[in-house]
Amino acid sequence: MLKTYVDLFQDRKSFWIEVAVLDRLHYKNLNQQRPFHRFKRSMELRRLLKRLKVLQIDKELERLYISFWDAKSLDKCTSKWNYIPSKESIQYTLHRLIGAALLLDKIKIALIETYRANSTLLKLEHFVSLAIVYMGICSRLYKLCHIWVNQIEECYHMLYTWSACFPSGFKNKEQKAFTAEHNLECDADTLKSARTQYAQNALKTKSSIQHKVHLETYLANQSVVDKVKSIQKEYGISNASDSEDIGEEMMDFEDLGEVIER
Repeated sequence: MLKTYVDLFQDRKSFWIEVAVLDRLHYKNLNQQRPFHRFKRSMELRRLLKRLKVLQIDKELERLYISFWDAKSLDKCTSKWNYIPSKESIQYTLHRLIGAALLLDKIKIALIETYRANSTLLKLEHFVSLAIVYMGICSRLYKLCHIWVNQIEECYHMLYTWSACFPSGFKNKEQKAFTAEHNLECDADTLKSARTQYAQNALKTKSSIQHKVHLETYLANQSVVDKVKSIQKEYGISNASDSEDIGEEMMDFEDLGEVIER
């Protein structure tokens, strides 16, 4: 069963191809697009994708799998397993899975914002081909992220049920000291709680009405304003400005600098 998730996590060729195309677009358009807000969105997206790549969650899952054979590579894991990894080893993997899931949640938000920012170009009919490519990449990556995070959640719950049966690698006193220092304790809802807490914080900090509202929101995505207002009401976010004044004093014209200059 664990081998299935090892193979799934390693089979991410389509995901990293999209990331490679995104990197190519970034370097090709760096000088021309750097001043604009939409390009900063894609820069944030690339930064998060790099963090996900550095995390190497596929390698971590592979490490746990081969530890059942005390082997150095997957090729050696052919016979019946004859070792039992420690409970702390599985808990460490669980925390890495939580970190990967949170990163993917952040990436999904960055993908939506990058998609929305580039949709403005279609409305204005500027850099249309570039906008279409960015929007296509964001759409495909969002779907792949959604699939991946669901697989991580399934893998987490499977490993958690296993961890209850695995022995600790420390004696009682050493185990208490280790747990107090490293805080690797996980329960069945730790992943869900961490993702829920991040989602709530993200909704509060990313609210377009709480901060400056970009003109792109009103030109290309009028419906998103009502959604933001409903989120504000749900989580009790106070609105410092009058809703009637939105779009007048709080607009940010940096995205349309090229249009204004012309």
